[in-house]
Amino acid sequence: MRIRSLLWPMLVTLPLLSGCRTLALGRAPRFPFKVSSTVADTIETEVLSSAVRLHRLVNVKAPWRAWVLDVNISACASVQAVKGEGTAIGRNTTSVLLSRLPASSHPLAAVNADFFLFAPPGVLTNAHIERGTVIAGPGPNVLLGYDAQRGLFIDSVRVSGTVTSAHGIVELQSWNRPAPNRAGLVDTRWGVPLDTLVRTRALRLDPIVPVRQDTSIGRYVVRAARPGDTLVFGDTLLFVVPPAIRVRAVIGDTVSVQRRITPFWPRETVGGRGVLLVDSVVSGDVNREGNAGFQGRNPRTAAGISRVGNHQRLLLAVIDGRQPGYSVGMTLRQTAELLQALGATRAVNLDGGGSSAMVVRDKATGALRVRNTPSDPSGERPVGNALAVLGSCRGR
Repeated sequence: MRIRSLLWPMLVTLPLLSGCRTLALGRAPRFPFKVSSTVADTIETEVLSSAVRLHRLVNVKAPWRAWVLDVNISACASVQAVKGEGTAIGRNTTSVLLSRLPASSHPLAAVNADFFLFAPPGVLTNAHIERGTVIAGPGPNVLLGYDAQRGLFIDSVRVSGTVTSAHGIVELQSWNRPAPNRAGLVDTRWGVPLDTLVRTRALRLDPIVPVRQDTSIGRYVVRAARPGDTLVFGDTLLFVVPPAIRVRAVIGDTVSVQRRITPFWPRETVGGRGVLLVDSVVSGDVNREGNAGFQGRNPRTAAGISRVGNHQRLLLAVIDGRQPGYSVGMTLRQTAELLQALGATRAVNLDGGGSSAMVVRDKATGALRVRNTPSDPSGERPVGNALAVLGSCRGR
């Protein structure tokens, strides 16, 4: 199904939200898709499911072209963070990441998500929590995620916990994000070789009984780390201990380990960089985040959250760029204003540039198709992770 709306031209320059027309879409609750003619000349809308729509927006004058997934997350739709591999290392295209989800989850679409490293390849800059499993721990930036109690959120979480022995208590500062001067844990989900300095400060924790990652407390025996332990095996943990507190963890000790994500443990998270909207107002971060090139016109992927009554709405936008005459991209501020115009009250910038990709499953054939035009000459870029939209109520 496709709906096409030609927006009337305006004779004067109007504020971003003025002169709005509404496309009344779908079943109750209807999320009105409002946009001013100063924002886009045309909109095309496809219905992907009763809860998910895909909008294509075109502004000829700018010029730019954007694709927006419009998801009623309170209906029978859900999201999933997708790493593709079982560990924090590795890159794949958004298409491949979406293709690996089981058909039973009804994967409809996906966008690229967090910023990532090229070496080690695909390691993310912030937390990747997938179906409650911590693959990469929290970093310095904000998260987009889903929690059963809170629903969709744009917020931060942190690691909390302790390693307690007869010689003292070590407060944990990291989990699956090792650093030489922070006490932290590394488990098998990390899968990235430790650098030399971190490795010299690591101890091995062997479980007395098997311990699941989500078990709040486990008992372990402290051992000396071996070279093969740098990737971690089974239920073994690596315990990175800065020299100043090494006396609190002695080889041969039996220790109790408590680890958790606070103030809540989300089911799904991907990271972003640059808060765009707070309480419907463009955030000051758009003027402070990164350098002028980062803030300037680029291909963008971004996410916004809004609410209609008791129903939450997720907006995932991919804006093409670096293609003169077709789409030049958007600044951080323009991206914030676009999501504001679409009704988002909170929004965050995700990885952009050549990483920006919108992949959608064709309703008729079931084939996956990249709907935007990535800016890399080679096409869709392998990325660190993706956020998938599922046409199912899984995980509620």
